[in-house]
Amino acid sequence: MNKTYSMSIRVSEEELNKLKQAAKLESYSSYSEFVRRIALKEANRVIKNYQNEEI
Repeated sequence: MNKTYSMSIRVSEEELNKLKQAAKLESYSSYSEFVRRIALKEANRVIKNYQNEEI
């Protein structure tokens, strides 16, 4: 079983409203799930780009 960790971020009210709106438009169960998935996609993209540069 994988251990899970919690993290928090600070955002302005305007940023939070944008996150909530985007999560709703994309039918995510919560805006925190939306943020988590988008952050993981971006992390994978960055890692892949750096790995491609090393070749």
